[in-house]
Amino acid sequence: MTYNFELQTDIGRKRTKNQDSIFADPSLGLFIVADGMGGHSGGEIASSMAVEVIAASVRKSIQSSVRENSQDTEWDPKEILREAIEKANAEIYERSSHDDGLRGMGTTATALLFKPPLLAIGQVGDSRCYLIKREALWQLTRDHSLVQEKLRAGLITREALRTDRMKNVITRSVGYERQISVELFEMTPNPKDFFLICSDGLTGMLEDFEILEKLSPELFPEEGAQAHVREALQSLIDTANDRGGDDNVSAALVQLTEYRHG
Repeated sequence: MTYNFELQTDIGRKRTKNQDSIFADPSLGLFIVADGMGGHSGGEIASSMAVEVIAASVRKSIQSSVRENSQDTEWDPKEILREAIEKANAEIYERSSHDDGLRGMGTTATALLFKPPLLAIGQVGDSRCYLIKREALWQLTRDHSLVQEKLRAGLITREALRTDRMKNVITRSVGYERQISVELFEMTPNPKDFFLICSDGLTGMLEDFEILEKLSPELFPEEGAQAHVREALQSLIDTANDRGGDDNVSAALVQLTEYRHG
């Protein structure tokens, strides 16, 4: 498997620390964005633990499955992601419960795990995953946030989401509670499609249609031209910062470009 991808993280304009973490291991087909929360260094620790534990767990599970089955076709990417995020939750919670300075820390986690022809997405929190085509963008994940709960309940309009005073309150995070419910999605990716995973430091500053407007010309140039993935992602982060940079901004753009079976 080969990938066309780029990861970037930026502290933004208002924060003194970057509590986001990003990760990519194309040999595993694994890509992660985590947005930490917690006083002092708690958020930074939680997000870095999340990507480290998820990556290690995914690697161990895949290697174990291949050894047991003598092939790489038997493992379930959704189940492996679920177990990995649950393991990260347990380890972060355990660490915070033994350190008063880290008590209450947690992190979002949105992870892609490719196992062609399938893509599994695991999510906790409000870091998003989008599917991007030349002329369209879809949010594949659902925000685990208070405003999204209010929207689904009909208590708020979509237009009021950005100005709601509770817009930054999430209803699930990795490591905050002993048990976690991981939301999982599965689809069959088209090699021409891109996937964007990002923290709310980006989506809080740009509307979905603006994300598409920034990305489409760079990712889907004229026939035969090369996609400029790094420039496309930098343009998104620059725009978020130009509009105030209220939060850390982290994102990954990923495209599966080739799959050879066997």
